[in-house]
Amino acid sequence: MPWHSGPDRVGKSLRLPTVCGRGFTLVELLAVIAIVGILIALLLPAVQAAREAARRAQCKSHLKQISLAMLTHESVHGHLPTGGWGYRMVGDAASGYGRDQPGGWAYNILEYIELGPRRELGGSIVKQLANFKEVNRDQFLEMNDLVSTPVAMFMCPSRRPAVAYPLVDRSSPYLAYNAQECKTGTTGAPNCYVARGDYRANAGNKNRGEEPAGVLQSPNYQWFSDKGSQNGVVYQRSTISFGQIVDGASNTALVGEKSLNPADYESGEHSSDDQCVYTGHDQDNAGYTAHGWEQMPPVKDGQTTRDATRWRFGSVHSAGMHMALCDGSVNVISFEVDADAFAMLGGRDDQAHTPQAAGQ
Repeated sequence: MPWHSGPDRVGKSLRLPTVCGRGFTLVELLAVIAIVGILIALLLPAVQAAREAARRAQCKSHLKQISLAMLTHESVHGHLPTGGWGYRMVGDAASGYGRDQPGGWAYNILEYIELGPRRELGGSIVKQLANFKEVNRDQFLEMNDLVSTPVAMFMCPSRRPAVAYPLVDRSSPYLAYNAQECKTGTTGAPNCYVARGDYRANAGNKNRGEEPAGVLQSPNYQWFSDKGSQNGVVYQRSTISFGQIVDGASNTALVGEKSLNPADYESGEHSSDDQCVYTGHDQDNAGYTAHGWEQMPPVKDGQTTRDATRWRFGSVHSAGMHMALCDGSVNVISFEVDADAFAMLGGRDDQAHTPQAAGQ
């Protein structure tokens, strides 16, 4: 019998099963969004903590590299980098590495952090000006390049990025001697921004000393009639060798993070952070663990007055600050450290051996 497709057979062969589709209701969608939001809220602190841990590790690494550069300087020149002359004065390539060098410790270690060519910028500009000799425009522009170009190693990323910050303190004529003069609106003139730093070298735990009035006075200045008042390792016109660190390298601070109020991170309007990183001995780059009987333990940023940050060690971190000792080790110093124990770390020859008491 021949096959034929009747109505019933066609209907049965072409009928397809149907699937009933169902989408999310508004309530279900809102519930999913809420769950995702909760997960993000839970994960965000962990992500932020991981990022801060990385920044903190980088900050410590910078301090380690700085300390090793300082130790290399001692090995090459027979003394740790000098603290320079004073604020508003940066380095002079022709003035060597000792007491006649107006630039501070950051300037003097450039060669040992693979930035030697930057130390040569400007040539003998300071000596020329001090001797009333003509300085050409190229020298000023070179020095401006030096002071306005940030170096990441001198900055702690937990606090602020490595960029140039405003130079507000520029009214004194002495600024011309370190190429920090600023003439806005003049084509080709230096700009008004300088590189800064987040670290202070250890100047001791006694008298903070005094400063010369300006560059022309500095070569003949009566530096510290009481030489014993400075017992750190890097301070004005210092040339301290390992042999002078009587307390031992592992018991004496070398360089650490500096205290700074958050309101002053970018403004350049406070004396603790208003100069170029290469300036001579100043609040910007020199720290004391005490000032005579005045205790100066480290403080967390924002936990003290702005004026209390002057010459002081501290950091933006929550647990404490990093400090490198003269043996090159980098330690975490708690903000809860015993103030007397911390003070002893500043002196190189006070016969106090208390690094454990001031430690982690």
